[in-house]
Amino acid sequence: AIGIGIIMFIGRWQLPGLLQETVGNIGSMVGPLSMLVIGMLLGNMDLLAIFKEKRVYLICLLRLIVYPLLIIVVFQLIGLENWHHDANQILLISLLAASAPAAATITQFAQLYDKHPGYTSIMNVMSVIFCIVTMPMIVYIYQIL
Repeated sequence: AIGIGIIMFIGRWQLPGLLQETVGNIGSMVGPLSMLVIGMLLGNMDLLAIFKEKRVYLICLLRLIVYPLLIIVVFQLIGLENWHHDANQILLISLLAASAPAAATITQFAQLYDKHPGYTSIMNVMSVIFCIVTMPMIVYIYQIL
């Protein structure tokens, strides 16, 4: 799908109206569906037990703080903001994606393949909880630099 998307982007091809609307509607469902999955996970968990998992703190630190800060440093070193007149907005969107919590799909795949869905649920829920603080902090750091 990514390869086809790249070819369509480079060739400036568009899907027929009905297919374009269908793909757009499916794309619009991604956010609400992941929120629904996260809500179901939160509803079935003991929040006190979640905060006792020590390794998840390291994973969240790396995913929500260290990785986005490295992205900011790379942006600054390469000078990407000078490449395009809307580069700051484009880079901010990339940074938001880099500082987002772990995707709900990790839990879905863990459930599908029976590979510790409880643990991946904890990673997902903790990263969502922490991202409430870390994401605005990362955006602020990006904006002041």
